[in-house]
Amino acid sequence: MGYFSSIEERKESSMKKIIVMMSSILLIVGLGTSSKAASSYTDVSDRYYEAVAFITDKGYAQGFSDTQFGTSASIKRIDAAVMVARVLGFTPNTSYQDAGFSDVPADRAWATNALSQAGVINGKTTTQFGSYDSMTRAEMAKVIANTYDLTASSDVIPFTDVNPRFVPFVAALVENNITQGKTATSFGSTAVITRGEFALFVFRAEGEQADVPPEVISVE
Repeated sequence: MGYFSSIEERKESSMKKIIVMMSSILLIVGLGTSSKAASSYTDVSDRYYEAVAFITDKGYAQGFSDTQFGTSASIKRIDAAVMVARVLGFTPNTSYQDAGFSDVPADRAWATNALSQAGVINGKTTTQFGSYDSMTRAEMAKVIANTYDLTASSDVIPFTDVNPRFVPFVAALVENNITQGKTATSFGSTAVITRGEFALFVFRAEGEQADVPPEVISVE
């Protein structure tokens, strides 16, 4: 019995090694494929490349096509909800409390329901999420701060264009080196956030870029 037991243990050990090896290979191949996809986008500059590769590798976002990520395109609120829900690990296979939004497509309601339940994002009203409105930079600041539990030691910011209700979230992003604003005095609060900016925000929030280059594009 001891002999056969030893053989079975060896078989089991060998099988475990094979499984681990295959899992590692699949992971490497998967990452390589995603990185290759990122490199095939012709609209991704060096500034955004690492961030875009990161969020596509993670499965947070996909490109518009095999050659276009849509770096400079704005993000609809419903699309942002789906991407952020993926960041947080929410899935369409889980049931979430109905947020009561009547303008959300049925196949995407899981994302808005999950984020609403988690307190990450609110609707425009109690019944309207504003699914097809473009998300602003101020709105995304709130979403990113809530998603990653980012806070600031002070609400003092140099920007003059931030609505008071968004100040704590913008301050959190600035203090945590997620962004530095559009200019020295403007955050660009009402400007729509682009897919490239979203990629950078997530990339930095997850600690993948230690040194954040200034986002300031002009000085007033």
